[in-house]
Amino acid sequence: MKYSEKHQVEFYECDENENLKLPAMIDLMMSVSEHQLSSGIASTNALAKKGLGWVVTQYHIEINRLPKPNEEIILSTEPVGYNRFLEYRNYLFSDQKGNELINVESEWVLFDLKKRKLVSTDQEMMAEIGIPFLKKLPRFPRLRVQAKYDKKRQYRVCYDDLDTNHHMTNGHYFNWFIDMFDREFLKQHVAKVIDIKFNLEVRYGDLPYSCITTVDHEAEIKSYHAISDQDRNDKSVCEIFWRKL
Repeated sequence: MKYSEKHQVEFYECDENENLKLPAMIDLMMSVSEHQLSSGIASTNALAKKGLGWVVTQYHIEINRLPKPNEEIILSTEPVGYNRFLEYRNYLFSDQKGNELINVESEWVLFDLKKRKLVSTDQEMMAEIGIPFLKKLPRFPRLRVQAKYDKKRQYRVCYDDLDTNHHMTNGHYFNWFIDMFDREFLKQHVAKVIDIKFNLEVRYGDLPYSCITTVDHEAEIKSYHAISDQDRNDKSVCEIFWRKL
């Protein structure tokens, strides 16, 4: 059950290098999957009436090239399967010639919005929208918290950072990751591979820290990130490979 739509990249979605911003990339992914589900029982509105919501737990992102302003791209998404608690969905950004720009694998759970905890997969809903049960699950890189980070900065979760699940939208994490780099680094490098895992919610009024360590890794630069609270509970862990522009 693959779904595709066209999108013209806007200037406000891009950075000063005229590359699509990482938070904007995440927003486009959320948009295309919601458009696919918008008229069915698995849409955000339909699930909200049951007190449920979709919550992403992990992304694996491979970037060949980031789209440019005014470029018309094709956004595609496809749910690939589920098991008792997890659902899996892939995304693809491609250009008009069919060249693959960005490939994404993602892992999701259904979330009880009142009790703030995950619930088991609704098998009837999965069957109705044609998503198969998986005996063998996709494997994601295992992300580990670093023993020490070189730098950290405290932030506050504002109202506009929240999504309809009443916690910080997953695209906003990338704002805090990117903000930890110097401007000159960002003008000279672009993300190549991103792995991120969301462990605990970040909610309105929280004052978490964005932490970073960077290392040279086989002629590339790799950055290690974490979002942690004041008690050092890790809300999210991320690793990014960077290539030089």
